[in-house]
Amino acid sequence: MAESFVSKFESAWKEPSPDGLVALLSEDVILRQPHLPTIRGKAAAHREFTRLFSWLPGTHSVVKSSRESGDVAFIEHELRFPVGNKVIALPAVDRFVLRNGLGVERIVYFDQVRLILSVLKHPSLWLGYFKYRFGS
Repeated sequence: MAESFVSKFESAWKEPSPDGLVALLSEDVILRQPHLPTIRGKAAAHREFTRLFSWLPGTHSVVKSSRESGDVAFIEHELRFPVGNKVIALPAVDRFVLRNGLGVERIVYFDQVRLILSVLKHPSLWLGYFKYRFGS
């Protein structure tokens, strides 16, 4: 039996890498997230993941629950960002549309304000956040 998309997602996010995460995606993937431009294509997704992990090395996610039906998967998970001796935990839900077992469209739902407040509380993150958010 083929491994489910959710299982692959969970494995990829335990110790994530840009290569491992884009392996879940189709070449023409569309990624949407709050307050950021839409990411189109696997190469652009790879660049985005590279930027994220450059800013926040050690970032990973833990799946809390999921539902996969036909060509749609919903994954409730907790993104975890190590900051010094602390971990910032950000609850999120990803909705994937699948084609041939790969994500062709993803929309992630999370509280952007919670992320910004966490960054503001940790001055060591400020420069990296601005480079990540507004850099190339």
